[in-house]
Amino acid sequence: MSKSRISIKRDQKPKSTDDFFSNFEDSNEKPEPVLSNDKKAKKYTRQTFLISDDHLEKLKDFVHTKKLREDYNYTQKQALENALDLLFESIDNVEKRPKKKS
Repeated sequence: MSKSRISIKRDQKPKSTDDFFSNFEDSNEKPEPVLSNDKKAKKYTRQTFLISDDHLEKLKDFVHTKKLREDYNYTQKQALENALDLLFESIDNVEKRPKKKS
């Protein structure tokens, strides 16, 4: 019998950002490319928020249309990032909020 290409990570505690599949590692995984200082890797945080049913349906329909017409791999995450980029560009100087006192 041949050895399985997928092994379970047993020595690590799962993080809150892990999903079921992140408990497995593929022996064929390629190392992440080293990015220049200009193109730093984005750090993502899982965030839950409320959205109206109408906006959610429009978002899903928008992503569906984008997948049909332009980019099959387009996601809701990309759509939200694009929308937030446009929102942030609409204000010249966004002020940082004050830090919370511990």
